[in-house]
Amino acid sequence: MKAKIIYREDLTDSLSIFRFNVDVPDFKPGQFSTIGLPHPEKEGKILWRPYSISSNPEQKDYLELYIRWAKWPVLGKFTTMLWPLGVGDEVEYKDPKGAFSIAHEFPDGTPDKRRIILIGGGTGVAPFMSAAASMFEHKTDRQIILCHGVSYINELGYRDELLALEKEEGYDFKYLASVSRPDEEANAGWDGLAGRVESIIQPGEDGWSAAERAAGEKFTPDNTCFYICGFGGTVDSVKEAVQADGFVTKKEAREDGSFDIRFESYG
Repeated sequence: MKAKIIYREDLTDSLSIFRFNVDVPDFKPGQFSTIGLPHPEKEGKILWRPYSISSNPEQKDYLELYIRWAKWPVLGKFTTMLWPLGVGDEVEYKDPKGAFSIAHEFPDGTPDKRRIILIGGGTGVAPFMSAAASMFEHKTDRQIILCHGVSYINELGYRDELLALEKEEGYDFKYLASVSRPDEEANAGWDGLAGRVESIIQPGEDGWSAAERAAGEKFTPDNTCFYICGFGGTVDSVKEAVQADGFVTKKEAREDGSFDIRFESYG
């Protein structure tokens, strides 16, 4: 299938929001779509890359992806071909798929009412933008705390939209952003949280994390669950931080099948 670019917003020279004109199917927030371009080395072949969907499934006007031009540690073959494209250009497209999504029930079918902590590093915020907007549309009564970590202020994609969600009546949503290089000139004026995204859920000198202070109580497996998306190192750091407090992944699930940490890693 073909997908036409109908909107592109460049946050930096290597970070952009793309919207594609496709017949948007039903999908779950957290899933990914795959786009393709002609393979630069294999004639007649398509080079495919999956990206988490940042738009929510309730709107059907477009499919939105949040993409970084990979330059480090090696130049990304696919994104280097994608980056010159703009409105009106087409890519190949495959419908959404993937197992990473928000669970609202325990394995035995009872509702999971626990607080949801969404932790995204860099473009890892994309599936959580989709989830946050979708849960607002469905009027969830669960508390949602979205934690986003970046190196520079201008990489805080969706900041305005997420701050707007904080103000919505009847939606218990909180947005916590952290900048890992607060002393650099490009971040002049930043007065928010400082450090990598995992620092938002790590205890400070008072024994409380910034996320716990925002929630107003300490996190336990009885009241909180975690969703993480980002580079492998980020995911591992967050898992290590919360596993020390008794939170477990699916691999370590309890006898009743319950667990508290879901994650999607890349790179």
